[in-house]
Amino acid sequence: MLRVKILPIFILVLTIINPYARAQTYRVAIFDYDDRINHEQSTAKYIEKQLKKIQLKIIIDQYSGKKDLATAINVLQKLENENYDLVITITSDALIIAHHILSKTPTLFTNVNNPLFLGFKHLGPPAGNISGVSYYISVEKQIRFYKLILPNLKNIGFIFDRKNKSKRVELPEARLVCSAMDIDHKIEVITQVNELHNAANRLIEAGVQALVIGSSDLLYNNISKFIDQCNTEQIPVFSFNKKGVQNGAVAALSSDYNLMVDELLIPMSVSVLKKEKTPGQIPIGFLKRNSVFINQSQTELLDLTIPTDILSQAMLIP
Repeated sequence: MLRVKILPIFILVLTIINPYARAQTYRVAIFDYDDRINHEQSTAKYIEKQLKKIQLKIIIDQYSGKKDLATAINVLQKLENENYDLVITITSDALIIAHHILSKTPTLFTNVNNPLFLGFKHLGPPAGNISGVSYYISVEKQIRFYKLILPNLKNIGFIFDRKNKSKRVELPEARLVCSAMDIDHKIEVITQVNELHNAANRLIEAGVQALVIGSSDLLYNNISKFIDQCNTEQIPVFSFNKKGVQNGAVAALSSDYNLMVDELLIPMSVSVLKKEKTPGQIPIGFLKRNSVFINQSQTELLDLTIPTDILSQAMLIP
């Protein structure tokens, strides 16, 4: 009898000492449309690391769409049937598919362009079972930033990646903004890397004062294919992302993906997992401060003078 009375007290003491001893275990799936599961510096790995820091018991699985539509659809359909407590999708491509497939599974997205062009009617609580965070910075804000470096900028050449879903947002917006700002513009849309050299040449021959590359790893990672001809003609390249600056673009106004995770995505994830809110009750998030990236080597090579107030807040890339 004595042992029967002591046992409940022992369990109570154990629970007080370790309040997570019997806590719920949450299952989270991180889905990247691109094939980056084994890349240690990927956004998915960073999300996993930050999720493991919070005071919840979480099992985290990573999945990839292998940059293939059919594969991505199959993976997301599988996740919809696996009873995950949360699915986190990465990239605009992933969001577009997930928005059609994931309905019963709580879903948060990150690293996406303007959600208003990706199937959402407004940026407030979107209802349903999906919300997330966006790196979107308007094309108008980008061009006004470029004009601080090139005050007489009146003719811009844009290069977009036909296969990247962000083109659906950025290309029509670029046209509208340039028309509103009375800026001449030329647009090239490429599908493969080997088209970049000729696309840049056509824009240079058309007399553009600067090249702007849209959101796409294909473009960010292959600036070397056309940077020499731009440098020869003293034409700066601007980017919508810091990756472009790291590979030869002069400057970019960009959202920091890791900062988006820390300030926006992780708090949203905790709220969803603890059942404080469903994703559809959470407004889509944007960083309040944008990051400025400057390539010092390119600014010196092109003899560009960067205003002091920009330099003071910029992250300088050698």
